[in-house]
Amino acid sequence: MTPRQRWLTAVALGGRGHYAAAWTLLAGLITESGVPTSIAAHAAVTRASHLRQMGGHTAARPYDALGLRMASSVVPAHDRAPDPDGTGAPAARVDALVGLAADAVGLGDAATAHRLLDAAEDAARAVTSWRPQVRRGWVRAELALVEGRPGVAVGPAAAGLAAATAGGSARHVLKSRIVLTVARAAAGEIGAPVAVADLDAVAAECADRGLLPLVWPAALAAADLGPPGGDHGGNDAPAGPVAGALADRVSDAKRRRHAAARALGVLYSRADPIGKRQMGESRWLPAQSTLV
Repeated sequence: MTPRQRWLTAVALGGRGHYAAAWTLLAGLITESGVPTSIAAHAAVTRASHLRQMGGHTAARPYDALGLRMASSVVPAHDRAPDPDGTGAPAARVDALVGLAADAVGLGDAATAHRLLDAAEDAARAVTSWRPQVRRGWVRAELALVEGRPGVAVGPAAAGLAAATAGGSARHVLKSRIVLTVARAAAGEIGAPVAVADLDAVAAECADRGLLPLVWPAALAAADLGPPGGDHGGNDAPAGPVAGALADRVSDAKRRRHAAARALGVLYSRADPIGKRQMGESRWLPAQSTLV
């Protein structure tokens, strides 16, 4: 495969939670000679994203910083070339800035996150891809939620979903739906029954598509929003099993947490040693004992 194909394969593997396999490809792209700098930058930022998904915001930061340095070292083309897939250096630079902002959110540094997101907005003027816009929407919304401003989170979350829909990526659409539903529920725009039904539907579709990294946050968000032992009727359609992670349909808070725990267990088995350590130490990922 070409370096670009190797990177896209690593992205697809990470989207399905095969973190160790993805890291095998990304490590080579970061360190090998002859890899275009823009692709090496994307590889570093992708590794950071996977580490964050495993709860490692501190571990992700150096890779985002590396990606930013690499992308910033590329001399911009005289004429901006179309880059709908976001594989060029300008897109990598925006992704790195957004990634650093997400790292700051995870580490509780809201001021730094705001500055980095503003810088990403400026850098995005040189980008024609839809994908960085989606990621900016996610992090803007997550930052507002962490700051206790759910009403402010709704706008960027909705913008992220619109951009993901226009881009046609099912994974980006599903994650955007999680972020927007949580924001709208926290802001009081929708009630818990509607939110839980949508999150259950997202979790089921993610399971059917093998997108395990999105199954557990959707299931946990639904568990937090729903009553401890009741059901909002959000699972009338059967959910297909994926890699043994979801053997049962979730119907209440306890069962939703159990589904999340099983998904996390599968992800742990697919992680590299560093990722396993991040999952075990992260304050963002629930301990197994709190899920059952």
